[in-house]
Amino acid sequence: MPIIVITILLIIIFLSIILILFYNIFKKWSYKKMMNDCEKLFESFINPTEINEYKLYKPQSKEAFDYVFYTPKYNFYIQIVPNFGSHEICINNSIKWQIRKSFNDTSMNFVPNIDKLMRLDIDDPKAKKIYIIYPNATSLLKYINECEMIFVRPETDVYGTNVIPYLALKEKPELIKKIIENEI
Repeated sequence: MPIIVITILLIIIFLSIILILFYNIFKKWSYKKMMNDCEKLFESFINPTEINEYKLYKPQSKEAFDYVFYTPKYNFYIQIVPNFGSHEICINNSIKWQIRKSFNDTSMNFVPNIDKLMRLDIDDPKAKKIYIIYPNATSLLKYINECEMIFVRPETDVYGTNVIPYLALKEKPELIKKIIENEI
């Protein structure tokens, strides 16, 4: 009898280890795909005839941003915000962004590392900050006071930044061109 219990316990432990390994591999693969997709998207905005005027830079060490997209008018400091569940993101203030499954969700899940780029003091007169929500968000909301919210669109000023879902940029690449040309 004890041999059966030990065998079952060993099988459970073995299956748990395999499950954890697969989860970690999938998580790393998802993150790598996210960064790859965003990199390809920004590279697609570069016109081959203007390749010397546009450049996408990825820092080697961990910075407060994931990319810098250099254009003739602006240098965009970009942070990619993973939202694999495509949940709602509610911007409570400049450094606290809450991830909610629905409007009624009272959990306190916050987007990590938002404050790093928000607080980053960039000594660059051409600097603009952009957050890319990957892949999407069911809705992007921003509190404007204690009981009033607005929907965040790509042109909405969010504490001096723009917040844009990846899929919106992919479907409408003219959004980034409008931001570059300062039309929104």
